[in-house]
Amino acid sequence: MNLRSIDLNLLPVLEAVYDERSLTRASEILRITQPAVSNALSRLRTYFEDPLFVREGRGVKPTAMAEALMPAVREALDKLRAGLEPRSVFEPSRSTRVFNLSARDAGAFLIAPALAARLEQMAPGVRISWSQLHRSAVAAELASGRLDLAIDVSDLLGVDMERETLLSTPYICVLSPDHPQADQALTQDAFFDLRHITVSSRREGRSLIEEMARTVGRRITPTQRLPHYMTALEIVRQTQLALVAPRQIAENTGLAVLNLPFDYPSPESTLYWHREYAGDPALTWMRSLIRDIARELTGSEPQEAPVTAA
Repeated sequence: MNLRSIDLNLLPVLEAVYDERSLTRASEILRITQPAVSNALSRLRTYFEDPLFVREGRGVKPTAMAEALMPAVREALDKLRAGLEPRSVFEPSRSTRVFNLSARDAGAFLIAPALAARLEQMAPGVRISWSQLHRSAVAAELASGRLDLAIDVSDLLGVDMERETLLSTPYICVLSPDHPQADQALTQDAFFDLRHITVSSRREGRSLIEEMARTVGRRITPTQRLPHYMTALEIVRQTQLALVAPRQIAENTGLAVLNLPFDYPSPESTLYWHREYAGDPALTWMRSLIRDIARELTGSEPQEAPVTAA
């Protein structure tokens, strides 16, 4: 296919119809007539030699070709929108910018809901693309511009990577309400006698609960290792297994929450960005939003940490 032969103005139509599954709603979003949407689709179908969408009920559904095209189309449009947005000024209420954020499970759980609520009121056209990158990839992704911000542990290394501490996450032990230990204070022996599950984004290596055990000269071999807390909490609800989880995630779940029987520093969540993009008004605005949310969650002011170079 020759890219020069396609009218790039057609791509927003493809995106809108794909998102809305309706030519009528797509025309309303694009502020063009429905015949204009139909005409654009006809030209796209000719170019790609595929119907792209077929009727389904009162709307349409994408073909396999459309599904295959959309990731590249969306990425291209997102980059174009970000590139064309004036860098000297950022108007959240009018912006359609896409922010690419990476966060651990706990960080996303704490920040994402409040961020979504604020965007709904302040910047309804802004979109967030959340991911969970391997920690070794964060610095390079920030430097390339493919990633705007990252929320992760406090000791990531990277050239020209700036950071500030967002919040600390104290951990507790979570049990099913009918667990024999649920209404008793935990001793160290009782804690280490429990059968534990653990949450880790990595497939191997020591998890947080295993690190905690090492600090008091004990050892834990989890019965299950999962990537997300929501699944782990549901397992706890339906079994006699124990989970060590951030307090903010475990509270208000209806599960038994017990203090750990040993001291362990609350891990910190840190916000990262690349120095080259530090002056971008849009990213400055997004960092401010995330900082405000963290302040409300903890009642404290995030502190800027020194830049660390690899």
